[in-house]
Amino acid sequence: MIITGCRIGINLGILGTLMFFIIFMYALRKVIPWLGRMGTARHWMDFHIVCGVSAPIIIAFHASFKFNNIAGVAFWIMLAVAISGIAGRYLYAQIPQSLSAAKTSFQELEANKDQLADALKGQSVYSEEKISRIFAMPSAEEIRKSSLLSTLGQMMLLDIRRPFQIAALRRQAATFGQFFRSVGGLFSTGNPETEQIVRLVRRKSSLSKRILFLDKAERVFHLWHVIHRPFSYAFAVLAVIHIVNAVRLGYF
Repeated sequence: MIITGCRIGINLGILGTLMFFIIFMYALRKVIPWLGRMGTARHWMDFHIVCGVSAPIIIAFHASFKFNNIAGVAFWIMLAVAISGIAGRYLYAQIPQSLSAAKTSFQELEANKDQLADALKGQSVYSEEKISRIFAMPSAEEIRKSSLLSTLGQMMLLDIRRPFQIAALRRQAATFGQFFRSVGGLFSTGNPETEQIVRLVRRKSSLSKRILFLDKAERVFHLWHVIHRPFSYAFAVLAVIHIVNAVRLGYF
């Protein structure tokens, strides 16, 4: 796996492995007091994911993109950990971190509904029917009956679809110049009235989705933990075996 005779390849392997082992600090912060006092849980999660995603890229260059034997298995496990880590970060963002945060989300949604209703009264471009299409979501009963994997897919599909729905909303009120300035509605048109409605619609859609999927999101996140951790530990074991073999063969 190591680039024979190339110190750069060896150094990349050391760096990639160190970065991967550093991600375990995210779990250690819960048992080591001084680590727990450094930064917020969200910042630790972001650092955890940056290291987890960067490590496979560095290891790929270390291996010259040749993945075989134990080292190859370790790489593919590490890649699976990185991909699942991105999914975990997405799920983490969907779940209020406390009861007060969940209560705030409900209160914010109610306030948002009133603000949106007032904003729509003062214009003639958007009808309530057009706006309601953006809020179309599965019913609570459908979500309750769906599998955890299906639930995750539905959540992601709604989030992927929302920017395009918002772009269509902007295009309805955009002038010729605003259309090109906003790249077909993907960015701000510069029209304060339009952007206020867009901001309220986007926020309401996001809050409604989070509240609707809250129970299932928590269950999917728990399942993610069950899957994610064994992969991480498996890579750690295989990485140690690979390093021991590299030392035994005289690469260091």
